[in-house]
Amino acid sequence: MKTIIKLLLAAAIVHATWKTGSAYFRFYKLKDGAHAAALFAGERSETEIQNRVFDIARELDIPINPGQIEVRREPNHTFVNATYTDRIELLPQYFYPWQFRLNLDVLTLGGPKDAKLPDR
Repeated sequence: MKTIIKLLLAAAIVHATWKTGSAYFRFYKLKDGAHAAALFAGERSETEIQNRVFDIARELDIPINPGQIEVRREPNHTFVNATYTDRIELLPQYFYPWQFRLNLDVLTLGGPKDAKLPDR
């Protein structure tokens, strides 16, 4: 009986670790894709970068809306901020809401011509 309990506990730990690791893997893929979208944006507008980040999130099955993604461009900087909540299945049929925050400050050379200087 002890062996069965130990096996069930080990299976629950492996299950929770797998599900949590998968959610973080998708988050880091989103972070990498958003960084690349901001870094290689060139003359693209903030809306185009936002749409690209949203497309990446949709490909990764991340539950996020375009309104949750904020992009701001300044000379030599592109900022991408996003927050979303993912439901992670820690145990079978037990989901935990986990909040992820994406905060990127990407150094870019030759930003868009219409970029605004920051207020100081």
